[in-house]
Amino acid sequence: MSHQNFAPKKLVKDVDPTEVQKFKESFNDDITKVLVEGDEGYEASLKRWSLNAEKKAGIVVQPTCAEDISKTLKFASQNNLDFAVCGGGHSTSGSSSSEGGILLHMRKCNKVRVDVEKKLVYAQGGAIFGEVDQEAWKYGLAIVGGVVDNTGIGGLTLGGGFGFLTSQHGLVIDNLVGATIITADGKVRELSSSKNEDLFWAIKGAGTNFGVIYEFVFKAHEQKDIVSGLIMYPSDNLETVLEATNLWHENRGLDETINLVIGRLPPKFSPFIALFLFSNDPSEQVYKEKFSMFYKCGEIIMEQVERIPYPKVNTLGNAFMSHGDRKAIRDAHFTKLSIANVREVLDSYIKFTDADPTRNQTLLSYEFYDYKKFASVAADSTAFAHRKPFYNAVITQRWINEQDDEIVNEWSKNIQEIICRDGDDDKSLYVNFESTMDSTDFKEERLKKYFGANLEKLKELKRKYDPNVFFRKGVVIWP
Repeated sequence: MSHQNFAPKKLVKDVDPTEVQKFKESFNDDITKVLVEGDEGYEASLKRWSLNAEKKAGIVVQPTCAEDISKTLKFASQNNLDFAVCGGGHSTSGSSSSEGGILLHMRKCNKVRVDVEKKLVYAQGGAIFGEVDQEAWKYGLAIVGGVVDNTGIGGLTLGGGFGFLTSQHGLVIDNLVGATIITADGKVRELSSSKNEDLFWAIKGAGTNFGVIYEFVFKAHEQKDIVSGLIMYPSDNLETVLEATNLWHENRGLDETINLVIGRLPPKFSPFIALFLFSNDPSEQVYKEKFSMFYKCGEIIMEQVERIPYPKVNTLGNAFMSHGDRKAIRDAHFTKLSIANVREVLDSYIKFTDADPTRNQTLLSYEFYDYKKFASVAADSTAFAHRKPFYNAVITQRWINEQDDEIVNEWSKNIQEIICRDGDDDKSLYVNFESTMDSTDFKEERLKKYFGANLEKLKELKRKYDPNVFFRKGVVIWP
């Protein structure tokens, strides 16, 4: 069925003002804020990680409980209003914003609690991973989570979720044991392997297609301090760094990983090759043994490596991932590092950023979270279908001028194609790293790149739980 068979969404201004006022007055204003333009807190609620993702909502609801979410969904659904959910606000496509519709801003639903005996972490849907990391760490525990601590847990989890602990414990969704979801009809449902199993299956990888998560329940793992940090080289060292990376890859252990980054270093913005190194062991000697090859790659222009508490590792990239400017993210899957291909990517990157210095904070990252654990899971056991050997490459575009949007978009598509030459034949894509400026009119061929053989089952579940395609943000499954 095509998206053309579904009625276009309305804006708040299209709804009877009396009904809108009734909706606003139905909340306890001392607890739950319902904001319109001009209200204190309205402008702050529109702020996003990326400026091009900011839109002026008709109404902003800041829920504090599941009932608030249910009430908002019922009103928005009954009036067929454009609807968006914001957690951490990292989506660069604008899917966490609404121009003139209803925005459900979840950040006040951010409570985190730990069941130490059962090693479970209960986290409300508006929490960010830094909050989860800190609370779990009080008990010597950690969950698989995002590598940027101000990322919202909701979006990252629903898409699958990669992190530094993926090599040992799998994806975020592989450690998700329960959830509380509110669907488009406003109904609150408990999800687990024994409750609403089909919907629980769907939220593990299908993105934001099925509802708003009020609370996640994650399996936690005992965690010690780690040794981690950054080594940076001039871009001329590319070949020797890649040779060392391939040598490391041949003998790697599950308790270690690296992210290889191409970027430019301020204030002169000289091109660099950097390695984020992660050793899940408190011993500095073990770190040196694991990563010794990277200290034989020629000149090192920066080194910041230390033993740190686990939560700190997810803050190390914050300087590169600051708020502001226009941004877009594109994904590519690779299975090996071809020196010729990475050289082509680097040369294109230097040319692209030389042409306009306002693009200098664009980054390319090759992420080596080991796939053995998550690839051992059956492809049809979760909505996330890519249970195979692969790594993610993340193209994080950052620029300033709106008139450059199309230039930047076309460049990133080209880089994606180059990187994918080192991947497999199906050219699969990861939902969370395809936050681009492209149209959200997702056609069958493109949806198969995200969901593979699971797409047909997801369409059936979309018809069951969201027949009117109320949830239309991000990668949309059209039934």
